[in-house]
Amino acid sequence: MRYGMLLPHFGEHFSRDRIIDGAQMLEDLGFDSLWVRDHLLWKPHGMEGDNRTFIEAFVTLAAAAGVTKRIGLGTGVVIPIRWPLKVAHDFASLSRLAGREVEAGFGMGSNSVELGAAGFNRDDRKGIFAETVEICRRVWAEDDVSFHGEHFSFDGVTIEPKPIGQPMTWYGGTTRGSVRRAVAHCDGWLPGRLPMATLDNRLALLRELNEREGRTVRAGVIPLTAVDEDPAVARANVDIAAVAGSSEGAASWIKPPSGEFRTIEDLEGLLVSGTPEDCVRQIKAFEERGVETYIFDLRLQFDRFEEKAEMIARDVLPHLRSALPVATAG
Repeated sequence: MRYGMLLPHFGEHFSRDRIIDGAQMLEDLGFDSLWVRDHLLWKPHGMEGDNRTFIEAFVTLAAAAGVTKRIGLGTGVVIPIRWPLKVAHDFASLSRLAGREVEAGFGMGSNSVELGAAGFNRDDRKGIFAETVEICRRVWAEDDVSFHGEHFSFDGVTIEPKPIGQPMTWYGGTTRGSVRRAVAHCDGWLPGRLPMATLDNRLALLRELNEREGRTVRAGVIPLTAVDEDPAVARANVDIAAVAGSSEGAASWIKPPSGEFRTIEDLEGLLVSGTPEDCVRQIKAFEERGVETYIFDLRLQFDRFEEKAEMIARDVLPHLRSALPVATAG
């Protein structure tokens, strides 16, 4: 299992130092990768406050790349607010500037205003996604590429330099349809956060489709993570209702036995929280299900980002990366 961290490049707690110094810190602490979100006209979820600060995804990763040498760089995920050749060029430029391979996460976006402002029709987003991934894969590997699709068309295109390696592609989404799109078009499925029962349902479909199609599409997750030596402090800022409705796909989630998301326990899978030992046990539950990439999302604790990242590196990652037993509460 690999362990990444979502950078605090959005909301009221963004700062230049949190990106520049934070990227260096995360590399020094031994995290495997850094990740960013993508928006043009960002509308925060209820759990994120109302500050609309959002630093562009590729700019953020380029800044992080300039002060690091090893740590991976990924998008979780790029939405249809750029033309495909621009997307391909951005990833290739990032890879060469960073001097390492990058991970290219793609999605369809959920805000029709946002997509429209970028010149795209939300109703076309499925086709735009599929053509974007195909175009990127081709121009990353070939010269003089011609493409004639339903949405995009060009002849004899070469983009240089090519990225280092062939970027791993992810599809981000939480529905069963998102699993099908991941298997049809990408190397991995990156749903963000899902209730554990819903994740189990989607992973079963992923295994079924991988077997049927002869593929090995991987799975990653980006749950909210809130950690503290005092579990009550870790969970103090968790708005259960807001977390339970914080995704476009929430209407299709499998409900807990009570029928509603009412307790912290009902948020299993959406939220990893509590003491470091609690978090280790909860993250291991993803590993046991075959999830290969876990990305820590500390947005509920961005005001203490550095402190919490250090706590995770010191008290969580060593237990995840070894066979050491974890202490049981009580």
